[in-house]
Order: sequence, then structure tokens, then C-alpha cells
Amino acid sequence: MTSVDMAVEIAADPARVRAALSGALAVWLRPAGLEARADGELVVVTADEPVRVTEHDDGLATEIDEGPATVFTAWTVEGRSDRTAVVTCRSTGAPDPAAFAERMTTVLVALAAHLEHFPDPPGTELHAWGPSRGRTRESTQEQAHARFLSQVGVVAPRQTFQTFRGLPAMSGTCLERRGGHHHSAAVLLLDDPLPGVAVFATSGTPPVHEVRALLFGDETVAQRLQAQWAAWLAAA
Repeated sequence: MTSVDMAVEIAADPARVRAALSGALAVWLRPAGLEARADGELVVVTADEPVRVTEHDDGLATEIDEGPATVFTAWTVEGRSDRTAVVTCRSTGAPDPAAFAERMTTVLVALAAHLEHFPDPPGTELHAWGPSRGRTRESTQEQAHARFLSQVGVVAPRQTFQTFRGLPAMSGTCLERRGGHHHSAAVLLLDDPLPGVAVFATSGTPPVHEVRALLFGDETVAQRLQAQWAAWLAAA
């Protein structure tokens, strides 16, 4: 069986990473279960199953449902002498390993930003989605994502950004922007209106845009942003 093997270095104390890993994975690893019609006019969540986590002495294991398949991932945390941590994972059972690897790269970048900057509070989750519009039949998924980011105001990695006027207000720094054949994403470190970590992603065929975030602070502000992004993505 083909496995997907990945790792990420996290600038945080290994003991703290081990303690927070289970809860963090429940946020970033949870599948969205998005589907769109061929004309791209309808996006529905077909499933939003929680991540099943099993903890043991050497690390932990997760299970997520990918359509009819179940993806099993073994996670380990290795401490380094400089008190950073390396999180390693091996996944088996993905029906499309290449597509799964692209999504897992986004998960690991968001996980690292989360655990480096916000190790303790539980945070409030935000998740909104909508179909990709304004594309031609020849448009690639990566081109759809580039257009999405240009609509919202995210330009380049390691640069500050602020969403354009008329969009839900967010500002911060783009940590990474990456294109793929199946999944493209920008991972953002937010500072306003709440601190947190966000992912602007485009996945699937036809493409679906997602905004997923973990926000820290006033829960009513996070809930308002959720509603604003849901409305904008539905109409964009």
C-alpha cells in the first residue's frame, strides 16, 4: 500500500507540541467533505466527520474518512537539542496519494504556525466555502486559486496583506503560498481583527474555494467573520 510520508519542524518546546498535537490536528486535519456540481454552481458539505485520534506512548494515530476509504496516519514528535520539535507523519489508505500529499502539506504548515504562535488557548474555528466562478473550461485548478487570492488581496509569501475593501476584514502576513494540481493554498498568520492562523485554499474539480481559520480572542468577532466569509464566497 502506498504511503505518504511527511515532516515539519516546529519552533516550540517538544513537550508542549506533544501536549497540544491532538487538539491541533482535530482542527487542521478534519476533512471538509466538499462537493460541487459540474457547472460549479452548488457547493455542499457532504460530511464533516471529526478526526479520530488514538494516543499512545510513542505518539498518536489519526483516522479520517476520504469518501469510501479511511486514511490512517501515525504521528511522532522528536525533540531537538535547540528545543524545537520535528513532527513526522506516515499516512496510508489515501485513494489519491498525490492529492492527499498536497493537502497534507497545507495541514503541516498551518499546524506549525498554530503551535509556534498559539500553543495554549482553544481558539474559535472558522470554515466557509464557495464555488470558483469566472473561469474558462481551459482554466487549471492552480489558475483558479491564483485568481481567488488576487480577489482577496493575498500577493506573495513573507509579505503583509490586507483584504480588499468590501471583503471581510483580515490582515497579517502570508507565511506560504503554494500551487498544486489538486490543492493550492496560502497559509496566513493573522493579527487583525483577531490573531490566529488562516488557510485560503482551492481544491477539487470543479474547484472549490475555502477559508479555514483558527482565531483567538472575542468569539463574537470570529462568528461574525464566519458569516461574512460564507456570504462572500457564496456570491463571489
